[in-house]
Amino acid sequence: MKSNVVRIEVPRFITHIQTSKFKYSKISGQKIFVGMNHHLRGFIVRKMHKYLSDYIPDDLDISHMTPVKIKLQIHAPSNFENVRMVKGTVRWKPPKNGFNPRWDVDNMWIWGKCFNDTLVEKGVLPDDNIAYVQESGGVEWREVDHLDKRKLVFVISKY
Repeated sequence: MKSNVVRIEVPRFITHIQTSKFKYSKISGQKIFVGMNHHLRGFIVRKMHKYLSDYIPDDLDISHMTPVKIKLQIHAPSNFENVRMVKGTVRWKPPKNGFNPRWDVDNMWIWGKCFNDTLVEKGVLPDDNIAYVQESGGVEWREVDHLDKRKLVFVISKY
């Protein structure tokens, strides 16, 4: 019997995309889609598709589940907004007691969009229109105590 729930985990997900020899762009839907040149935006999204493709099994078959709903769980520390890229290295310090987070979990929607598109690119779904994906875009934050424990979990289930 085939399962009606598939979980795809992306451990220690990338936080930035290199956009030139010395520049990196932090991955955030708001940052990528507000005021960014469409060529640069396309470049970043293509890089995200390629990155996600490595985590989606080549033999993944969810045809028995369509239409599906796809949810994203982002496991990250409360001060994820403070993650920086310095000279190609991710920098982060644990939050101090009483830290008040300011980042919006819904700005991570770009991961869900790229994941759905990558499912189509890999042939897992014929399309990501409403005939095949009837619920998408939900992002849930789950706290972890260290940046090294970060991960993305995509949960695909029968709608």
